[in-house]
Amino acid sequence: MVYFKTMTSKLFKSVTYLFHPVFMPVAGIFMILAFSHLSLLPTEGKRAILLIVALTTLFFPLAMLPVFYYQRMITGIQVSERRERLVPMFTASLFYYFGYYILHRYAAPTLLQQFLLASFVSVFMASIIHLKWKISLHMIGIGGFIGLLSSLGILYQIYLDSFLMISIFIAGLIGSARLYLNEHNHTQIYAGFMLGFISTTATLLIFNG
Repeated sequence: MVYFKTMTSKLFKSVTYLFHPVFMPVAGIFMILAFSHLSLLPTEGKRAILLIVALTTLFFPLAMLPVFYYQRMITGIQVSERRERLVPMFTASLFYYFGYYILHRYAAPTLLQQFLLASFVSVFMASIIHLKWKISLHMIGIGGFIGLLSSLGILYQIYLDSFLMISIFIAGLIGSARLYLNEHNHTQIYAGFMLGFISTTATLLIFNG
């Protein structure tokens, strides 16, 4: 029984690492570049866009964690405590906006700008919420990704049903993992998903309506 619990715990921890929210903006931009009309962009342009997004939403936010740890602003890289999340999240939101600004400044395709703007909105709103309440960042990430897939289907008639079904399954797996590891309760899980999903779909559908 103890062995089973240990293995289950390790499995769910692996799920939370594999589908960490910092990966979702890059994954979303990749989906746009691979399956929308923007797949026709030159390869060099796609690489430049992915590099900008990876640096501003993945590399820089993660690179700041050791700095926060050294300054004793956080007690660990996982940053599980609500209060410890505030500075890293606000910092990450600034990097997200910086990524959006770069794409806007160099006239990247509007759809890419809108998705990164939606990601910024999600992270910034989560930062505000974390002042009083702990919301699931993992579910915000996967909710935003599912919102992107749904929006692409509505706006551009792109059929991503298989990706959508897999993503929904992954969302359930992530939510179960966060619950099992006692990182969140059910309300925090559902609220996180809805925040990510609504922020993304609202941004994309309103600007393209």
